[in-house]
Amino acid sequence: MAAAHPGSSAETLRDLLRLAGRVSITVADVERALGDRPNRRTPDRPDHRPSEPGNRGKVPPLYRWQADALSAWEMAGRKGVVEAVTGTGKTMVGLVATLDELARGGQVCILVPTRELLQQWCRLLHEVVPPGFEIGRLGDGQHDSLGRCDVLVAIVNSAAVSAMSDDLRPRRPGGLLIGDECHRYASERNRLALANRFPHRLGLSATYARPDDGHRDWLEPYFGPICFSMDYRRAIDEGVTARFRLAIVGAPLSPDEMAWYQELSETMASARAQLIGRHGVPADPIGAFLEAVGALARRGGYDFAAVAARIFLRAMQDRRQLLAESPAKAAALEDLVPAILASERAIVFTQTIEGAEGAASLLRDHGVAAGSVHSQLARHDRTEALTRFAAGDLQVVAAPQVLDEGIDVPAADLAIILASSRSRRQMVQRMGRVLRRKTDGRQARFVVVAAEGTIEDPRLGAHAEFLDMVADVAEEVAWFASPVSAAEVFAYLDPSAAS
Repeated sequence: MAAAHPGSSAETLRDLLRLAGRVSITVADVERALGDRPNRRTPDRPDHRPSEPGNRGKVPPLYRWQADALSAWEMAGRKGVVEAVTGTGKTMVGLVATLDELARGGQVCILVPTRELLQQWCRLLHEVVPPGFEIGRLGDGQHDSLGRCDVLVAIVNSAAVSAMSDDLRPRRPGGLLIGDECHRYASERNRLALANRFPHRLGLSATYARPDDGHRDWLEPYFGPICFSMDYRRAIDEGVTARFRLAIVGAPLSPDEMAWYQELSETMASARAQLIGRHGVPADPIGAFLEAVGALARRGGYDFAAVAARIFLRAMQDRRQLLAESPAKAAALEDLVPAILASERAIVFTQTIEGAEGAASLLRDHGVAAGSVHSQLARHDRTEALTRFAAGDLQVVAAPQVLDEGIDVPAADLAIILASSRSRRQMVQRMGRVLRRKTDGRQARFVVVAAEGTIEDPRLGAHAEFLDMVADVAEEVAWFASPVSAAEVFAYLDPSAAS
């Protein structure tokens, strides 16, 4: 790979190797491989381009599913959504569609939700797009347009602002719009970025369906329906992702915590009944209910509807915080330290920033090199933490929602969820952070710590949709009820035994 792309940064080579199938490789792995050949890499820099333009345009081989997805999209008239579980290589589908559109004489706009994805797409485009085509950026301090570029990567917020200007207007016939993480573009603001100037449209998502039905109301009329789906079964069978096992570990609330939990639940139920019965809030889908409640709560004033909405949201937030910060969750994490130490890398997902910092502190107290990553950290500090994670200086990163999607997380083989998951989407995204195929063939491990007797408890129906989805593809799904034996959990999660 380095010989085919001389002058490329270690970060770019890492991305290309992942697309070629080495999906668990990290920057540190690349740098070790290039250790005695410094002339084959250059320092990473945001606007890096290969030193020899003649090497551009080389695309790694496609997985069979990627070729099938592109064929299905072509058969659908170059419109539709490709839904593929996290870690399978959706980006490659978009890259090949981009090259094809350029070969047809058209231009391409690629929408992304975050600056991190903007940078990732630009790095890859500079490697695979042939010389003579201009690649631009919109957002993150850059203001290029399709008036000057052949391919424009745009953060959706910036694209929404520029949608009515000439920035998103192709200057040549044809044109392709790619929506990466397209399920995020049905919100009132983001859907402004879905310009009708592009006859060809491709949506990419790991979890397309939205709880507010926005995918049906806004995304499907624009992109078209799902034209291809890549699920866990095929991904595992074809060796695209790692095999995995799932452990659900019970955490018992104290009597006082359970009493507070039940009081908050009753408050929510009463407020919900008022909002639906008296104030016309839709009961289903849950996304539409929460959106309507949020709008009422922001309305201001003290009318009955607004007050009921605020009562519901406050009780919901208090209940979520109670479940996330229970000492039983910290005790469960402490019991998992041996499994963490036996992992290559681990990610701990929490509900709050304070929870992430607390988890990292607890693990450091037990001799684990751990750090936290969250939205209140400066961008440089987040990047540094993930770089240290990739290099092996940190064995664990703890984070609330910042790692759920849209950030390129280095290889990890153990994920631990301490926070109650809000949706199937969040569970799938978090699982995807450890499902990247392992070079040594070992399994990934996924742990959900659930407060027993609450909305987190699978025995009471929690995570039903997610568990139904993974039950027939996981190597094993095990429930460990309290009192939990730490030794038994470790034996189940031991990577040497699992592989």
